[in-house]
Amino acid sequence: MRPEPDRIRRLLSTKGWLADQPEDLRRQVLAGAHLMERQPGEYVYAMGDAPEGIYALASGRLKFVNYLSTGREVGTWITEPVDWFGEVSMFDRLPRLQSTIALDRSIVLHLPAPAFDAILAACPAFWRNFGLILSGHLRTAMRFLEDVAAEASHIRVGRLLVMMAAGESEREVTAGMVVEVSQEQLAATTGLSRQSANKALKRLEAEGMVERRYGAVILSDPARLAALGR
Repeated sequence: MRPEPDRIRRLLSTKGWLADQPEDLRRQVLAGAHLMERQPGEYVYAMGDAPEGIYALASGRLKFVNYLSTGREVGTWITEPVDWFGEVSMFDRLPRLQSTIALDRSIVLHLPAPAFDAILAACPAFWRNFGLILSGHLRTAMRFLEDVAAEASHIRVGRLLVMMAAGESEREVTAGMVVEVSQEQLAATTGLSRQSANKALKRLEAEGMVERRYGAVILSDPARLAALGR
């Protein structure tokens, strides 16, 4: 199935970071960008790659991962449409800190570095607009550290599920929402072993807050999940 360029551009113009930008910037970003398709397991970019632009996920799911010196993969986040990413290396022009890999068939909008630079050369004030992507990710990371990193395993898993359901656009999380994530991915993102993540999910399910499914978790009581440990 080929991407539908017009539909995807309409989607990116009405949701996420680009929807909140001035019309002139939206027009330039869409004019300078192209669509790329990735199958499960394929990279958008790899850790250590040179910065080649910024990206927006139009459909599918991507995971962001780091690798320990042992070669073990450590997951840091799973993103869903319509999230923008890849901006850090465009600010400091240093190699990519993470690898970004497709979990599903994914369609990604890519604004290459030359087009990115041309937009800013013509209007340096747009640095602030692109900086909003970076600041949004920083805020998400700080919430993650505050809400997840230092808590008991079931609290870490519960709060992470709520954050993943809300996404970077912070949509309302309601009962019955499905978070497509495996136990292995939950474990990698929370820094737990797979056995500990499984135990935490079982506890949350026993307390009526989630339902486990193959490759997914249903949020039965997101309000209680968000309030864990508070």
